[in-house]
Amino acid sequence: MKRSELFFGAMLVPIDYIMLLTAGAAAYYVRLSELVRGLRPVLFEVDLPFSQYMQLASIVSIVVLFVFATQGLYAMRVTRKAFDEVTKIFSGISLGLMIIILFIFLRAELFQSRFILIIAYVFAILFVSFGRTMIRELQRVLLQRGLGIHRVVLAGNGPFSVELASLFRKRPELGYVVVGELSNVEYSSLEAIYKRHGLDEVIQTNPTLPDEDNLVLLDFAEQYKIDYKYVPNIFETHAINVRYRQIGTIPLLELSRTPLDGWGRIAKRSIDIIGAVLGLIILSPLLVITALIIKKNSPGTVFYTQIRAGRNMVPFEIIKFRSMYMEYCVGAQYGGKKAEEKYQELIGKANERKGPLFKMRNDPRITPVGKIIRKLRIDELPQLFNVLKGDMSLIGPRPHLPSEVAQYSKVHRKLFAIKPGMSGMAQVEGNAGLAFEEEAKLDIAYIENWSLWLDAVLLVKTFLILISDKNAV
Repeated sequence: MKRSELFFGAMLVPIDYIMLLTAGAAAYYVRLSELVRGLRPVLFEVDLPFSQYMQLASIVSIVVLFVFATQGLYAMRVTRKAFDEVTKIFSGISLGLMIIILFIFLRAELFQSRFILIIAYVFAILFVSFGRTMIRELQRVLLQRGLGIHRVVLAGNGPFSVELASLFRKRPELGYVVVGELSNVEYSSLEAIYKRHGLDEVIQTNPTLPDEDNLVLLDFAEQYKIDYKYVPNIFETHAINVRYRQIGTIPLLELSRTPLDGWGRIAKRSIDIIGAVLGLIILSPLLVITALIIKKNSPGTVFYTQIRAGRNMVPFEIIKFRSMYMEYCVGAQYGGKKAEEKYQELIGKANERKGPLFKMRNDPRITPVGKIIRKLRIDELPQLFNVLKGDMSLIGPRPHLPSEVAQYSKVHRKLFAIKPGMSGMAQVEGNAGLAFEEEAKLDIAYIENWSLWLDAVLLVKTFLILISDKNAV
């Protein structure tokens, strides 16, 4: 690990601590300001002077630092994602606030100023986020100037090598620079690159590389004490989630398709039910108004149902607001043969996406109202009924048509390990024009790394995308 990463990682702890104490002090003085005093008299100043208050704030700050540590906020890495960092800061400080409230409840003699707790809570989120932003920006500036850069060699031919080289070249802020690319793995070639440029990492980019070549890379990495990364083969990809079992005296490893199992599955379903019910109640006026507008705008049904592939490839009927002219809606109960012919014509001539999925920005089949509700994603809100029924989840892989699924390769079957979702990793982290292979990678990554925390992050990101009107969902 680079010294710069150790330095910045270590700096985060005192910076966070200082920011938390500063937030606490600022909240105290805001509460004592003339403006706030005029609105609400101060009752705690005598019982809790500033020195005693800051002692309490220092203890609470240490507790919050421990919470941050459990959330991985002090993990050593080259760069950090700002959004992920802020969401973890928010949850960590929120947990710290709950601990304070519980402590105050148990120790009734402490001050009872709700105002100062709220202000300190808000200031803590803002101050810690600001401190980490400064650290992150300083680190990026140094990376762009070559300080703290990871010098890597890419070993192996193929698209992964080309993709990584291109990514590192276009995004220097990631902190990687390629100093060598080897199609043939030879120890002497690795040593020559090491002596000429220096090396921090070896990345093996060919999943089918022979064992003897892999051993050369491993021996070299061990000899010169540098990091070794590799692109996994198909078996290793499926073995990401492994459970240890023992039957009698025989040790076994069980491959788990997803960590979304057992209590995780129960928790996710519970959240889906609660979220769907609340969503339908809160959005009911919007749903009714949209239905009336669609009915008035063009003849036909208000809702459009279509068969999609669900969990374990079991078909189900997805529900949407109708956004197309009735004669162009695919299905025997809608446009029938004419709609199917038009759909096939557009697939052949106007498809803007790579792979089995169809995407067209200016689809002539869409009504004027349909363009608006699609742009605002209102057409997908009736899928809350699918979530309530159990066919879908709030977060999951994108649900696809059986005709599209028929073109999937074997590796894509993992997409059906869980229920499809109204939103998901591909919709949030990708965009509307994402190639199918890239979309599948993101959805499979979600399936393999599922957690309630990840669902919460994706829900927040979905909301931010909706209000910022990005064409990504």
